[in-house]
Amino acid sequence: MKLFSTIAILTSFVVSLEATTLKEILNATLQNNENLKALEFQNSSLKKSYESVKNIYNPNLNVGINYLKLDGDRSAKQIGATTNAFAKVTISLYDGGKSSALKKQKKYEFDSAEVASDTTKKSTLLQVITLFFQTKTVEENINVFYEKSVALKAQYERVKTKYDIKMTTIDEVLKLKSEYESTQYLLEELKYQKEELLQNLSLISKTPITSLEGSSLPQYENVTYQKSPTIESMELSLKAQQEGIHILSAINYPQLKIEDSFNFYDYSDYNEKVLNDLPEQQNQLMLSLTYNLFNRSSSHKIEALKIAKLASDNKLSYIKRQEKMQFELAIKKLSTIKHKIESLKSAVEMGDTVYDMIKIKYQNGIVDNIIYLDALSKKAYNNALYKQALNDYEVAKANYYFSSGVDYKKVISSLWEEK
Repeated sequence: MKLFSTIAILTSFVVSLEATTLKEILNATLQNNENLKALEFQNSSLKKSYESVKNIYNPNLNVGINYLKLDGDRSAKQIGATTNAFAKVTISLYDGGKSSALKKQKKYEFDSAEVASDTTKKSTLLQVITLFFQTKTVEENINVFYEKSVALKAQYERVKTKYDIKMTTIDEVLKLKSEYESTQYLLEELKYQKEELLQNLSLISKTPITSLEGSSLPQYENVTYQKSPTIESMELSLKAQQEGIHILSAINYPQLKIEDSFNFYDYSDYNEKVLNDLPEQQNQLMLSLTYNLFNRSSSHKIEALKIAKLASDNKLSYIKRQEKMQFELAIKKLSTIKHKIESLKSAVEMGDTVYDMIKIKYQNGIVDNIIYLDALSKKAYNNALYKQALNDYEVAKANYYFSSGVDYKKVISSLWEEK
């Protein structure tokens, strides 16, 4: 049993060390994220609200029983106690278009929420992609500055040995020690940043993530701008607002309603000689037509809704222009980062070469520690910037694709190529 327990513990430990891919995190986010699940429940609620008004005639069937008793002075023609059981059907034949407008309004609200959920999913997925590559940047910076730390420690120990035999001064030792300790602090800060980013990824995807596997996004060519779910949702919301105006305006039109009730009666405590022809059952049909001649409050409400719709129209116009601008900027961003990568690649190659030369000169006493530390810092700095630019390029590709308005399902199906 101990053997099996040991194997189980080791297996779980190995699984926990497995790196998580971008694809796995994105899929987990779509399946597990509480905010996305909350949207599904909200949409289900709106669907039920729509289904509740689908029948524009709005028929109602009521059953009930009444008991009426008269006490005190009453004439011989009055009944002391009456019991009435009834079933009543009411149908609105015409309500000025209110029911029809309400049905359309609920349908537009439901459709708008459905489309808006795609916007939320896209923004959540983009957040995951951004966090993923930010984490990769931090991981790679940890490697870069760890290499710097190793180099500093080696030089510090070498110079410390020379100082112990009086071959160098204390300031050179202290300079290297100070730079080494600063790099160690930076490493600890980077490790904290990595942990924080991993925790955020775990929170969004509701999946424990301890390490990441390298992933990259495919190159996108000739992606054209399309109307985004955000705009489509706003357009549907505008239609719902228009139906809201129709609902309030219906009060100014005739209202036609039909009502049919079937009644059973039972009597007690009455003069049977005087009242000997009381009905035991009756069917009553009523057709009513009403027309509202004056209602000032509804006109103010209608004007308020019209003004609110104008505000939404202007906001929609702004969002349309903003999205096109963001797409154009996303294209330029890709081009800018491409040039940045090429420039930094040259800087990295130059920095590595210069450092190798300075390192040899420093070890041979040709240059001082200031020149050596400057070369080492530039090497680390250029490498860190280069790694960051590579990951920024991945995020820029995602921004470019998402800002184009393409369906997020297409993004999920073709967004990544595992390394």
